[in-house]
Amino acid sequence: MQEISQHMNPLRICWIRGSVRRRRGNAIIETTIVLAVLLYVVFGAVEFGQFFFIRHSFVAAARDACRAACLATAVQTDPATKATSTLAQANVTFNPAWMTIVDLSNSNSTVTDCSAVPLGDKLQVTIWCSYSQIPNAFRPLYQMTGQGIGAGKVCSGQCEMIKE
Repeated sequence: MQEISQHMNPLRICWIRGSVRRRRGNAIIETTIVLAVLLYVVFGAVEFGQFFFIRHSFVAAARDACRAACLATAVQTDPATKATSTLAQANVTFNPAWMTIVDLSNSNSTVTDCSAVPLGDKLQVTIWCSYSQIPNAFRPLYQMTGQGIGAGKVCSGQCEMIKE
């Protein structure tokens, strides 16, 4: 009987229940802290991944624009059209002011019309802008904390080809 009464002691049961309650409170606080850190890491990874995806898209857009500019049948709007369509696949709205075309064979002169470039000349197409100028970029970490990939980073792509 004594053993049973010791196990059934109401004071002892309350003490056990109280410690369980305190553990539940600790779990909520720990979960809150860990969840906040985990969200920062996940949002940072998303933002970092998107930055490199957009940066790679700028390289692809420069390559496609250079291919279009180097054709013998190229007209003035072909490079911008190709860059627009390539960047649209990455959900980036292209601004023609981001692109420069240079004739490297003709004393690095800027080209305004690709059809006027003589065959055999080497063309260089550069597309670049600041990451903060890209209107459709998703920046969750930067919007939450003001830190992350901000105005200081540049997305750029460059390609050189010979006019056919």
